[in-house]
Amino acid sequence: MKRIIIFSLLLASLQLYAQQDPMYGQYIFNNAIINPAQAGVQELNQVGILSRRQWLGMDGAPTTNTVFVNARLPKNLGIAGGIYNDRIGPVRDLTLQADLASHIQINDDWTFSGGVRLMASNLSVNLSALQTTQNGDPNFNTDFRTGTYLNAGLGVLFYSDKIFIGGSIPRLFAKDISDGNSVITRYQGHFYLYGGTSLKVNEDFTFTPSLLFKRVSNAPIQYDINLVLDYKDVLDFGPMFRANDAIGFLAGYKITSQIYAGYMYEYPINDMKLATRQTHELSLRMLWQSSQKKRIKSPRYFL
Repeated sequence: MKRIIIFSLLLASLQLYAQQDPMYGQYIFNNAIINPAQAGVQELNQVGILSRRQWLGMDGAPTTNTVFVNARLPKNLGIAGGIYNDRIGPVRDLTLQADLASHIQINDDWTFSGGVRLMASNLSVNLSALQTTQNGDPNFNTDFRTGTYLNAGLGVLFYSDKIFIGGSIPRLFAKDISDGNSVITRYQGHFYLYGGTSLKVNEDFTFTPSLLFKRVSNAPIQYDINLVLDYKDVLDFGPMFRANDAIGFLAGYKITSQIYAGYMYEYPINDMKLATRQTHELSLRMLWQSSQKKRIKSPRYFL
């Protein structure tokens, strides 16, 4: 049991150090997660929920639950927001974020979007709730909370009806997490750079390859590759690859014109495969037509 506890704490430390921002495979379905400039870009407004269960079957494995919204506003503006609840071992992180983006028509083919983000977070570590083999262990009898702290983010996006290029820093300012006496870890700023294209194969199929790079201080660059094939704007399917982390596939189905469901499965290709082979992610979105029309249709990437 003590080995499980120690391993859970180790996972928590690694998650806070290397991941920190919520990890999603389906950022392709809810791209405002990584870039505030995505607010209001989609053809349809949307509100949805997303749940991720990472390394299923392991005590203290990461879980993330999200509620999000993304919509257009008058005067070429877009708004997005989300509530993110992350858990790993004894660590709980609750974040609220709000995004505002402005869309500028560059020419007949290209649109620029610039976005800003405000966010409030509260992190707690409940060590006293852990089961230990030694009653009254001083290493596990203290809980602590950061209290509410604020942060901000920025992002840009260039897109036509076939190509998209975006970059963002969702969390601008580093934040030290301490127990009152010493710094335990630090929230680092993340940088995302991504892009791709939407290719019409024939009347029924559209192929959308995309590539995302993620950079965080004191950690190697991570990149994701997604290859999504769409059938008649109803069914999406394709493989994914995350360097030194996982392979898998994602699927999406438009149940009705207003309801879209997404699923992703990941199989670890690092040392985690010795302990688990299960990561699942589910999402459900409600879509509705925006009253704010745009001259350039966003590429099929923005699912």
